[in-house]
Amino acid sequence: MRIALRPLLLALALGTALALPAHAQQQSASGAVATKTTTRTAAAKPATGDLAAGDYVIDVAHSHVYFFISHLGVSRFMGRFDDIKGTFVIGQKPAESAVSATVPVASVNTKHQKLEDHLKSPDFFDVAQFPTMSFESTRVNWNNRGEGVLSGNLTIHGVTKPVDFNLKLTGAGKGPRGDTRAGFEGTTTIKRSDFGMTYGLPRVVGDTVEIALSIEGIRQ
Repeated sequence: MRIALRPLLLALALGTALALPAHAQQQSASGAVATKTTTRTAAAKPATGDLAAGDYVIDVAHSHVYFFISHLGVSRFMGRFDDIKGTFVIGQKPAESAVSATVPVASVNTKHQKLEDHLKSPDFFDVAQFPTMSFESTRVNWNNRGEGVLSGNLTIHGVTKPVDFNLKLTGAGKGPRGDTRAGFEGTTTIKRSDFGMTYGLPRVVGDTVEIALSIEGIRQ
């Protein structure tokens, strides 16, 4: 009996479906289409949706500069700078925007004190002579998806070079106290030898450095 029960139930279900009037089947199909349409309509709006023009101050508590570099050719080492000061302007048009930032090199964080001391020494950043890194934008642009290019002059170790960051606006909206906030990410790749840092090349420490920004600002 149990073996025969499943085919019987399948047959009943199939018969019920075939017995539906044609207009009921059409309504069912329309319902499926409507569901799909609703899903598309409910999709998240672009990152530019709540973006407010104005002058912003970088929120150091929620902003970081990360770097990635090869160590001995066997690992991709990561560190970061915990202190970043600066401002950015969001224009009425993307091209009217600008970024200006300074990073105290002494804020480098690798989770290892001896390594941090070495990075601050003349072998690398030479904090005593060059205490900060800086970036000044020369051109900013993005599309309606919040993706674009941030171009500007990057100064490290007393040397200034033009760089392009791949830019992505990550969001905008109100903070917990009603303030207006906006955030973006940027990535670029440089060669440290272009900035006069050659210690450990080519075997100990790589030349190619990936830089990743994660920035949040508060409108003034």
